[in-house]
Amino acid sequence: MKIRILLAALLLTLISTAEQCGIGPDRLRDGCFADAPLETIPWAKNQLASFQQPKSGPLRVVVYSYRNEQFLAFENAFISSPMSYIFDCSGTSIAQRNINYNGFYDEVKTLKVLIRDTY
Repeated sequence: MKIRILLAALLLTLISTAEQCGIGPDRLRDGCFADAPLETIPWAKNQLASFQQPKSGPLRVVVYSYRNEQFLAFENAFISSPMSYIFDCSGTSIAQRNINYNGFYDEVKTLKVLIRDTY
């Protein structure tokens, strides 16, 4: 009986911690990037197409949560201005919003990796 109580408490702790880290099931479902953003949002489709050119290199497309907002990031090691490729729901980059790139990554939580590939 004590073992069951201990296991139940451990399970609840893990679930609570997972949701606080941004990996809860509702975090992405309720946001602007929930329904296939790379297929349904025109500006996101255009950004993706620009990174899918031959010899563009590795690409990771991630939905992040930053200060209760969702952001879509196109991450490629070869771009010189990475903050220009992280967008809010309206398609505005963090550079245009004057959000510090390093500060963004210090506070961000990963909600979902949409693509991890090399072109």
